[in-house]
Amino acid sequence: MKNLCAWLVVFVVTALAAQYSYQIRKDGKKISPALSTWIIFFLGTGLSFVTYLIAAKFDFRSGILNTMDFLSVTTILLSIILWGKRDGKRFQPFEKWYLAGIGAIVVYGVLSHDAWNSNIFTQVLIAAGYFPTVHKMVTEKRNTESYSMWSLALMAGAIGLYPATVDGNLLAILYAIRTIVLVSAVLILMTHYEFRLRRVGL
Repeated sequence: MKNLCAWLVVFVVTALAAQYSYQIRKDGKKISPALSTWIIFFLGTGLSFVTYLIAAKFDFRSGILNTMDFLSVTTILLSIILWGKRDGKRFQPFEKWYLAGIGAIVVYGVLSHDAWNSNIFTQVLIAAGYFPTVHKMVTEKRNTESYSMWSLALMAGAIGLYPATVDGNLLAILYAIRTIVLVSAVLILMTHYEFRLRRVGL
């Protein structure tokens, strides 16, 4: 069952990355992701991936969600850089603090050799990476995201929780739970603005 769930995560996240990248290229007016969110996700999932492998002794199956997240985020970030809207490529002043946080975690990890705590810090950083997306929707007062992408992300998080819990891998469990909670929050906000738009249209 653990192997099956791991392969399901691979399939779902691959579909997520492919579909979202296609939407960014073909439907740039409707889908307008915040570049800074995905840069933070890229650096955060990359750091999380490395520190997880060190702390968990290369248990890829339990942490399959982190592995696939890093690969999918890399694909999506490249898609945004290549085909995204130009006005979405500017950083807000508060977003620069996230990049400073990445540097601080790297320095801490190198000096302390503490992969476990470094991984926990990256989870906080990734959580903070959701804020530019939330800020963009709140500022523009509309849904700028893809339901299919975020729904697949929620599905991947839910499936990825099983292989993490089988052997009690705490870091992988925390990663999956963070994904489920924060992706659910984004979907709720998206739904709020979709219903608001429909009420205004009426």
